[in-house]
Amino acid sequence: MKKYILLTLILTVVVVGPFVYQQWSEAKRLRYIRETKQLASQIDATSLADYIQQLKQISPDSTQLLLFTGNTQAQLEPCGCFIGQSGGLPRRAKALSYIRESGFPSLLVDLGGIQPSQPLNMKSHSFESDDLSTDNGIIMRDQHRVQTTLTAMEMMGYDAFFPFDAETGIVQNKKFDLSFTSLDSDLTQGSGSYSIKTIGGKRIAMIALNLKDPMEIASVSEQLNLIMSEVQEHSDFVVGLSHSPIEVNRALAREYPSFSAILSPSEGETERIGDVLLAYCSSKGKTLGALMLSDGVGDTPAKVQQIALTESVSDDPDVRKLLDDFYHQVATDHQFQIISHRLFSSEPLEQDDRNSYIGSQACQECHQKEFSQWSHSSHATAFNTLRTVGREYYPECVTCHVTGLGYESGYEIGNPEREHFVDVGCETCHGPGKQHAYTPLKENIRGQVPEKVCMECHTPEHSPGFDQLIEYVMSEVDHSRTELSLKQILEQRMRGPMKPEVELFVMSYCPFGVQAEQELLPFFETYGDTIDFKLRFIVGKEEASAENAGEDIRFTSLHGEPELIENKRQMVIAELYPDKLFDYLLCRADHLEEAWVHCAKDVGLDVGRIAEAVESQKITLDLVEEIQRKEALDIKGSPTLVIDGRIIDGNLWRGKVSGSCR
Repeated sequence: MKKYILLTLILTVVVVGPFVYQQWSEAKRLRYIRETKQLASQIDATSLADYIQQLKQISPDSTQLLLFTGNTQAQLEPCGCFIGQSGGLPRRAKALSYIRESGFPSLLVDLGGIQPSQPLNMKSHSFESDDLSTDNGIIMRDQHRVQTTLTAMEMMGYDAFFPFDAETGIVQNKKFDLSFTSLDSDLTQGSGSYSIKTIGGKRIAMIALNLKDPMEIASVSEQLNLIMSEVQEHSDFVVGLSHSPIEVNRALAREYPSFSAILSPSEGETERIGDVLLAYCSSKGKTLGALMLSDGVGDTPAKVQQIALTESVSDDPDVRKLLDDFYHQVATDHQFQIISHRLFSSEPLEQDDRNSYIGSQACQECHQKEFSQWSHSSHATAFNTLRTVGREYYPECVTCHVTGLGYESGYEIGNPEREHFVDVGCETCHGPGKQHAYTPLKENIRGQVPEKVCMECHTPEHSPGFDQLIEYVMSEVDHSRTELSLKQILEQRMRGPMKPEVELFVMSYCPFGVQAEQELLPFFETYGDTIDFKLRFIVGKEEASAENAGEDIRFTSLHGEPELIENKRQMVIAELYPDKLFDYLLCRADHLEEAWVHCAKDVGLDVGRIAEAVESQKITLDLVEEIQRKEALDIKGSPTLVIDGRIIDGNLWRGKVSGSCR
């Protein structure tokens, strides 16, 4: 008997062991990826909520607040494929509102560096056009970004703007209380080189500095001594606004210890030179700088913090609308859609004039297994990420979410005939496939994809920590691996910047649709609000004839009028009682032949309210949207599961669901 027990145990370990180990190994891999990304994307800044609490503990009578930004490069909002990004004009505006509402008087200053970094020269990337229309298109979009940024700053109530020399002409009809000219070795003292503002009963003098080398300090010492003498007499604090290098700021701090602080738009580490605080900005508006100046007994004269602008800070609605208007203009004006650079411009396959893009569907003919594996990856839903946030026309975003943007045969913004190139398709990684499709050779395709190809899009800014993770994530695009489970697909998508959109298409009286609800809803319920679940319905619409041209839309459903009404009912419940939808659906699955009101009452729904909403005009419009969504995804039967706009193979989730209704 003992031998049989021992043999059973050994067989169990042999059979079950590899599966358990695989599950443990995969869970360990996903945990490491999640922790590494979280660590890499952390920003060294104080949360807005914590900062507001700090202000409540400080007396504004002895402490003044100077808020500052700089080196924003007209970054309207963060752009990357991870959760926890910081920055954005709408969040900055909301943070300012909260600080002002706290009752703490403040001064708001921008230190310059507002223009975006220079776009890449298009001609150096082998574009065929010899005219300047491409460069002009990029310049126009960047100018529009700058003016949008300045308008947002005006809406936020900036008190001062200290532009770089090259930026002095960009302020057009924008109202700032003051705009500086700089004190440098080529200028004599002018009234614009400093200003004094009174905040909360205290006077803050701001001096604009622009010295290129520590040796230049001697050439302006006489002038600067006069200014310092004058401002000290008429102010309580003296702050330098500096476009100078770090070593110049340090030299100024040593030479003029009466500065409370010197602020710079550059990135750098906060430090003290004697009693002078040297503080810097985070680039691209990732944070809001906050300088506290105090003359209280025992207080530190100056201290600085950076305030994080993560998703915990909501958007200011007015600035959000300003940005939405900007994106709308980009979406409707082709001149704003010119791209600034192409991917893989140094790769031989992309630069071969005999080659061209043909689309992932063409690859499927010979590589069905690989195509199926790709279709369940995050690459296959990359464009849906942009559609969700309305950025599908913005070139800087589109480049890494489609295949072949900027190439004659690749994706083209706004061209419906190029829709088969949306998403990061096979040819993004493996190169244009025309030659390989005609003559399949190892030499005319990238079989093994080098890391540098991945790094074209997965930059430190867009995918922080990716360089540490590449060996751990390559398995997700390894075509030889075993098929992913539904759980693995969801958890990969949850690492992105948005919740995965999960859509289950059913007919409410379809037995297989009901089985799918019983199979899937308890599983989806475990994810709570970390996924965006939508129950969708497969309905039809009768074409209007000459006799009924003026009548209301007539909808059809496979199982007749009762199913159509139940579809409407479940749509209403999903909107009015989202927290009880799953309970109702699972109850109906067991009692589909009985009156719906029993399940409605069992789970605590208002029967009268639901019945009234079913007859509303809104439900008609909602049904039209259901039809449009079904047609857009080419849904054929109930049930069909879709995640982030991509149909999921039924073999990965069907379980006991034995068929479908068509």
